[in-house]
Amino acid sequence: MPGEVILIIEDDVHIGGLVAQVLREAGYRPALERDVRAARAWGAGGNSPAAVLSDLMVLGSPGPDRLAAELSEIFPGAPVTLMTGVPRNRRAALGVTHDRIIEKPFELETLLDAVSGMLAAGAPGQPTSGEPTSGEPT
Repeated sequence: MPGEVILIIEDDVHIGGLVAQVLREAGYRPALERDVRAARAWGAGGNSPAAVLSDLMVLGSPGPDRLAAELSEIFPGAPVTLMTGVPRNRRAALGVTHDRIIEKPFELETLLDAVSGMLAAGAPGQPTSGEPTSGEPT
C-alpha cells in the first residue's frame, strides 16, 4: 500500500537508486541500505519496514541459502523478496528455496507487482500489519 516503508538492500548503487526512485514515484517510502550489516543497524535504530527487497548476493549476507531467513529474523513480520540475476538452476544448486524472487533484469511493473503482493500477503506465518513504521527511511 502506498505510504509504506520498503527497505531495499542492494550493493549496486545504480540498481538500488533506480528501485528506490520507482518505489518513491509509486508512493512508497523507500529506505536504501548497501549491505546486511547496514540494514541490521537501520532496524536497530528503531526502523521497521512493511516489506524488504534484497539482492540475493548482497554484501554481508550469511549466504544465499540463508539470506531470506536472516532478514525475516531481523525484521519479523516484514515479507522478504529477493532480487537476483542468478539463474534458477544455479539458485537451486546454492540451496536457495525462498519462493519470493524477482529475476534481474526486471520490468518496473514486475517490481511494483512484487511489492504490492508482499504487502497484501504479509510475511509467512505473520499477519499483515497496518501499523505505522517508526523512524524515517533513508
